[in-house]
Parts: sequence; structure tokens; C-alpha cells
Amino acid sequence: MGASTVDFAGEFTPEQAALRDSVRAFLASPGYSWERLTGELGLTALPIAEEHGGFGATFVEAGIALEEAGAALLAAPLLSTTAAALSLDPALPAAAALLPSLAEGTTIAALALGGGVTFDERTGVLDGRVEHVLDGDAAGVFIVEAAGSLYATDAAVAHPVPTLDSTRGQATVVFTAAPARLVAPAGAQHALDVLHAALAAESVGVARAALRIAVEHLQTRHQFGVPLSTFQALRHRVADLYVLLEQATSTARHALRVAGTEEFALAAPLAKLSATEAAFTLTREAIQLLGGIGFTWEHSAHRYLKRAAANHLLAGDPASLRRLLLARAFA
Repeated sequence: MGASTVDFAGEFTPEQAALRDSVRAFLASPGYSWERLTGELGLTALPIAEEHGGFGATFVEAGIALEEAGAALLAAPLLSTTAAALSLDPALPAAAALLPSLAEGTTIAALALGGGVTFDERTGVLDGRVEHVLDGDAAGVFIVEAAGSLYATDAAVAHPVPTLDSTRGQATVVFTAAPARLVAPAGAQHALDVLHAALAAESVGVARAALRIAVEHLQTRHQFGVPLSTFQALRHRVADLYVLLEQATSTARHALRVAGTEEFALAAPLAKLSATEAAFTLTREAIQLLGGIGFTWEHSAHRYLKRAAANHLLAGDPASLRRLLLARAFA
């Protein structure tokens, strides 16, 4: 029951493993900031093409960063800005103009999907409201769904709302005659799929970190003169959780690999369903395995549970995801 049992690196290329190690070490260091995260590591530039100021990496590399961000409970708008950038159509002038600042991290973006917002073709403005916008309280630009297409606007009023996960904000965003530019025609479904895959990647990191903390506790905590990790009942529980994590990891990383193909429409919501359910289960079980200390405010276990619970419900709960998968599978 060693630490290596909750570390998944074998499927990475050497370059991807090096990226993972760099992000992991950076997030483990004290005093990191959004400016350092985007300036020194350039994580927001990863999935953006070189001609738009990015590094031209794939969703897989972006997912590696998101997974490590989840493991570190990163309190910064990396997921929302990455998902927004991957949702844009760079062939459109408005999208191409926005991408460089997203790559630099000087503009924070948030996806505002599924709120019934309307776009007036005559005046070019958006009207409506969207609830539960991830990082909506920090965003400088919103990528908004209207009639199946995506529009960018910075003319919105964001009302922060209290959330279970205090490490990351949400907001209700109101658009009132907000001037907007088309950034992805018929791109709303793709944007939702991107958000699903991004949440899946982050949730794998959350689950991995929670299990690692629990395993380390079992290895160091003694009872009756021996480590808790020698108790067969606890070893069986950890083995079951490890299998659950492996399944979620494989599903999430497969979705990242097939981004840009027809399979992504099924792989993304399936990954979100699998990974967020696994993270929710693992973080709850980790608190149980930690015993009394797992129930204290001083321990990080409750923060992992809260991030997992929020991801579990964001952009579709398990029931709605199953309905979506059924509809798409038989469409």
C-alpha cells in the first residue's frame, strides 16, 4: 500500500511527465500566484495555437495541468479560462482577437452556458441571466450560449453567490443589452463537452490526492503496535477505491485524447459522470479512513470533499448526464 499505488504516470510521454512534474512542484511551492502561474508556467497558453500566442499543445496537456490543479485544490480560474479558450472558433475574428490575452492570462474567461440567454441579431446584444457560472466572480469576459452559438461579452453584471467549495467562486451573471461578438457558431454543445472533460480531469486530481492522504495516514498511524495499513479490512477498502480511481482516470484521459473527434460527444459527459462520482466517493471514504482527524477543520480532507461535491453537480448532475448520454447514444 505504497504511495506509488495512487500515482498514474505510466501512460504519459516523457514530455507530458515532465509537464506534470513541473506543475506539481510549482503548486507545492509557497507563494504562487495567478501571474506566476500564467507567466512562468504559461498554463493558460497550453491549448492555444502558436499563431494566437499559445504553445499549441493538445487537450491532453491541458488536462494534465488541470489534474494537478485539482490535486492542489488550486484557487485560481485556470479551469474556466482553459475551457473557454478551447470553446472558441479561432477562424472568427472576434475569437482570434481574444485568444492572445487568454494565453497570456491577462484576461480571465468564464463559460456561461444553458441559461436561456437571447441574442438580438439586429442590435448585437445579449439579454438574460445564467446561474452557477464557475469563476464568474473573477471573469473579465464571458463566453455565453445563445440559441446554440457562443458569444463573447465583457458587459455583464456578476453577482457572487455562496458556495460549498469556498476555494473557487461562482456567480449569477446578468446580461442586459450587453454588446457581444460571435466566437463560435453552433458551438454550445462543444463548449459543454469541453467543460465536462475539464471537470473530469480536475476531479481525477482531487480523488488521487484524497486517496494519497488517506494511504499515508494508514501507513503512519499505529494501532495495537502495528500500522493501520496492515489491517486486511482497510487494505480491501483501499483496493476498491484504487480500482474506482483507475476507472475514472482512464475514462477522463480517454475523453481528453479524443477531443476534436465525433467520439468526444459521448466520451466527455461519460468522463464527467465517472470522474466526479469517483471523486465524491473517494473524498468521503478518505475522511472515514482518516478517522477522527478527518472530521476536523484543520485537516484538508473536508476541502477535497467540498471540491468533489461541487464538481459532482456543476454542468449537470449524474441523472442529467445519464439522460444526455442516452440521448446522444441513440441519436
